Amino acid sequence: MWLDNSWMQAGLEALRDTLAVDPRLRKQMIEFLLEEGLWDEEKLTWDAAIARWNACLNPRRPEFFKIVEIWALMKRFHRFGLFEAMALDLGFRATAIPTEERLQYILERIAEAHERSAAVIEALGHELSRLDDGAPPRHLGPAPDGYPAVRFRLEGVDDVQGGGF
Repeated sequence: MWLDNSWMQAGLEALRDTLAVDPRLRKQMIEFLLEEGLWDEEKLTWDAAIARWNACLNPRRPEFFKIVEIWALMKRFHRFGLFEAMALDLGFRATAIPTEERLQYILERIAEAHERSAAVIEALGHELSRLDDGAPPRHLGPAPDGYPAVRFRLEGVDDVQGGGF
């Protein structure tokens, strides 16, 4: 078997490391899951939410945390044990990017998005200016002499004559 018990146990320990918190922090984490809509607060009483939390940490129970829940909890509460264990297991070193470097990256993305937005706005401005290009207005009345009238066929209705070009 490729996924053996020791691998599963290491994953469970990493998950527990990420979520093994004191009751105060556990309360904040559960409130976060409820407030963000990851858990349905209309269906869960507080006691049921705590029971669900505990069940998700018990490998003998069918309940489990969804990836989005774990990811959101790790991000919000800066508890990265599972992420670090996964990276190491997959052959990667997970190192935090310094805040200043992340800030520069975000600012670069904002600048690029602004440039793309400005180009789209400029193109739309040119398109808008061409709407009234000085050409005489189009005539949508009856078809001029020599052109056949446009006819439309509607199901269950006789021919209906429309305007010409």
